[in-house]
Amino acid sequence: MPLPRIIDYPHSPRFQAEPPQLLAADGALPITVDLTYVVTKGSACLVSVAAPGAANVGRRIQVLSATDFAHVFTFTGSTLRDGTAGAKITWTAPAQAGCGFEFYAASATLWVLQSKNLGTVA
Repeated sequence: MPLPRIIDYPHSPRFQAEPPQLLAADGALPITVDLTYVVTKGSACLVSVAAPGAANVGRRIQVLSATDFAHVFTFTGSTLRDGTAGAKITWTAPAQAGCGFEFYAASATLWVLQSKNLGTVA
């Protein structure tokens, strides 16, 4: 009995991870794509995060700190929920590189904190 023939398709899909976007200045965080952002500013970085809006429901964003400064992310309109009572408005990084957090757009007006490595939500 002959052995089955193995076919190797050269066009098989190959997935490549998106490179992280660097945040080197204060400003608004782009929320229109799922991305990882790495804060590289050489002092405390102040970043605002708008409400998701209908077009961004389901969006996942991850933020990591690569510097030893207390970065502050402010969610406009207190749109961040972290599993405790009440809406939150900020995530503040400790002054240590390697901390971070990830959040998810659960609705047009709500971000949900998925995970965090250090930092304070208030």
